[in-house]
Amino acid sequence: MYVNIIYIVVAVAILALWGRFLVWIDNDLPNMPEQPALIWKGTLLGSVAILLAIWILVPNFWFALILNIFIPGALLGYYWRTRVQVLGSSGDLLGVISGHMEQFSAGRRAKKSVSQLGLRYEGKGGRPLHLPAVEDPGYNGVVLLDQLLIQGLENRAQRIDLMPSSQAYEMSFSTDGVAYPQSGMQRTNAEPLIQSVKQLTGLSLEERRRPQSATFTTRDADNNPVHWTANTSGTTAGERLWLQVNAKDNWKMPLDHLGMSSEQLTALREALQGNEGLVIVSSPPHMGRTTTLYSLLSNHDAYTTSINTFEINPRADFESISLTRFDPAAANASHSKALQSLMLKDPHVLMVAQCPDAATAELIAKYSREEHRVYVGLRATDALAALELWRKVLPDNQVAATPLRAIISQRLARLLCPTCKIAYQPDEAMLAKLNLPIGRDLSAYKANTQPSRDQKGNLIKCPDCASLGYRGQTGIFEILVINDEIRRAIATGRPAEEIRTLSRKNNMMFLVEHGFRKFALGITSIQEVIRVCTPDKKAAKPKASVSGNAKASADQSGKIPGQSQAGATGAGNSRAGGSSAGNS
Repeated sequence: MYVNIIYIVVAVAILALWGRFLVWIDNDLPNMPEQPALIWKGTLLGSVAILLAIWILVPNFWFALILNIFIPGALLGYYWRTRVQVLGSSGDLLGVISGHMEQFSAGRRAKKSVSQLGLRYEGKGGRPLHLPAVEDPGYNGVVLLDQLLIQGLENRAQRIDLMPSSQAYEMSFSTDGVAYPQSGMQRTNAEPLIQSVKQLTGLSLEERRRPQSATFTTRDADNNPVHWTANTSGTTAGERLWLQVNAKDNWKMPLDHLGMSSEQLTALREALQGNEGLVIVSSPPHMGRTTTLYSLLSNHDAYTTSINTFEINPRADFESISLTRFDPAAANASHSKALQSLMLKDPHVLMVAQCPDAATAELIAKYSREEHRVYVGLRATDALAALELWRKVLPDNQVAATPLRAIISQRLARLLCPTCKIAYQPDEAMLAKLNLPIGRDLSAYKANTQPSRDQKGNLIKCPDCASLGYRGQTGIFEILVINDEIRRAIATGRPAEEIRTLSRKNNMMFLVEHGFRKFALGITSIQEVIRVCTPDKKAAKPKASVSGNAKASADQSGKIPGQSQAGATGAGNSRAGGSSAGNS
């Protein structure tokens, strides 16, 4: 009985191996087109029938075994000889078998290396990135990168910075526009990590000075994708790395999602009626200017209207909107001449991210008077400061005033975490200081600065904000609508204080007032309003924790800003909207 079982098992095993090899030969025959494929296939299939017949008809086990080894061996040897004659040395089956074994081994090593990581790594088109094997020297850098990304995601970081210093690497996580310093990283760990990022994303390993950028995607155990933009550049202390999360997606927001009040949104939409005119969007750096500019563009129908942007560093891709990049480092680069060349294409709507000189301002003013809508970004502290800057670069007040339709100024304030924020009633001294009615029953909240701990003393993180006290951002806005009365005042060179009075007469809400309204509604904290609206940003900068889990607290001693600041400076390009970590 046992002999029969062994007989059957050996017969099935030989037939299965020979059948598997015949499948490979069938796939390999196209490599030798001059060979008669039908004759080969017929002979090989006939050999299977002969082997099966031998096992059935020959009662002697050893004799049947010899025949079943000899027949496949003879056919294999003849095919091997034929393959070498046709293909030369590359036709040697030993090389083919060795290559398959190496592929199999590499696959097992790659599978082992992936199994030890918490994230899966993909390139363009969702193709898995080639990870080094566990025994490769570069694998430790991938493990460090994996740990860093997981830690950043746990802390809701929208940007991770590794900055070289004289001794080690400083590290920070930026969340909702605030950088939280983390424990530093030794050079022996940071440099292999950076090299691993460059190797995974296809960046040049030899280039350590010039900026490089690439993208990749990670997926967690639940298959949730996160898109990363890796940027490297050289410094005097070494190579720097910063990683941004979902960089392009964060710049696209509808106009009514930016945080304007209903009154502001209505007034702005009325000012934007028509097909011509100039709208200025102003803010300090990293306070949402570019996203607001993009949102204004998305308010137009891109299928019936020609829309162009003119930027040094376009932040996102938009369907049916043409993005024009200006390179200031190019030979004979001129901002105004490049803009003039774009205007020759006659786009109906044009966004100019910055206005660095009078020549650019004159082009913008002229173009926006000729049945074109132009949106321009300026770096200024508030709407009146932006107006003064605009008048400064255009000495002719009439030219400056004619195309103006509205001036938008803004800040980005963090939203209180809805899960862990703490309700409280502000004391009368604070209400008086903020010029809010004393005795008013406010829906005031503050960030939870005392996170709870379990019985063992371990910190219990808030599931929504990772115990930072804030989650997300909202805009604080000031919108100066240019009506006929204000336009005449601008054209005749009236001082800023007089224009302020006229804007107040037209019910304009100033920045700090909009911020206080959001505080009174429980949307953000008063400390956050003071932080982003205080002119001296250094005095109001949040205190960041070393661990990344502690709260950022605004400096409440900072002076509350007045309704306007005269100190407008330069022109720039910043991002806006939802989460704004790592703006440029």
